[in-house]
Amino acid sequence: MKNKFLLFGLSIALFSCSSDDDSGNQVSTGDFLPLETSNYWVYDVESDAVENSTGRDSLYIYSETEIDGETYKTFQTENPAWGFYSNALRNNNVRKSGSQLLLTGEANFDFYADIPFTAAVNDLPIFNDNANNNQILGSITDVITETYQDYDLQFNYTLSSIAKETMESYTVNGVAYTNVKAVEIKLNLSVTANFDFNGTSIPINVMPAQDVVVSTQYYAENIGVVHVSTDFEYELSDLSQYPIDLPIPTASAVHQEEVLVNYSVE
Repeated sequence: MKNKFLLFGLSIALFSCSSDDDSGNQVSTGDFLPLETSNYWVYDVESDAVENSTGRDSLYIYSETEIDGETYKTFQTENPAWGFYSNALRNNNVRKSGSQLLLTGEANFDFYADIPFTAAVNDLPIFNDNANNNQILGSITDVITETYQDYDLQFNYTLSSIAKETMESYTVNGVAYTNVKAVEIKLNLSVTANFDFNGTSIPINVMPAQDVVVSTQYYAENIGVVHVSTDFEYELSDLSQYPIDLPIPTASAVHQEEVLVNYSVE
């Protein structure tokens, strides 16, 4: 299992959750993710996880699909993805609306192996080339209950996209790119578990609210994302006073880098 902690993968499924910020959808000033079928991007991925999490992702636009009268491009990878960004687009749909890029699909957050947590997104803005630094592009706040082993886990989360700085020049891996805009994707999460003690259900705060995923993605004009820097981090509550045996590390911190090494866009 290459990404043992906080694997963020997305697979297509369409639900009703959507962004709460539709502002700033102006006329686009450039093309920061060319959406032509067969465009592709290849990334080298490195991580400081305990297990080997180094590999190469080949992300490409697989097809075109229509959803509720809107045309989207569907992304795919040649193999299961190593990196956060390639996982974020794999099997999902993106369309351009004015100056925004909108994502529709389903986010699966796996904490240590396969604890189920699914967050649906519908036209979540993931980029806006007219946004100001620190402007919130979109966010989803929701509560989801999933069953893991014998426990009912309640996930309270906010998934946000935030515009960051614009750079005239940005260099990564010895390659200089011009007109680069950064975007931060952030997942804030708390987890409550309902445990059955002698027939009585007792809620326990397994994890206090914290930013468990913070990912910065750098978009270069006429190319797409050229670099992604992601931190996966969490710390559980002290559960020593409870007769609980969750097969989850009490804390984890993993840093991952994805760097563009090859691409073809039209």
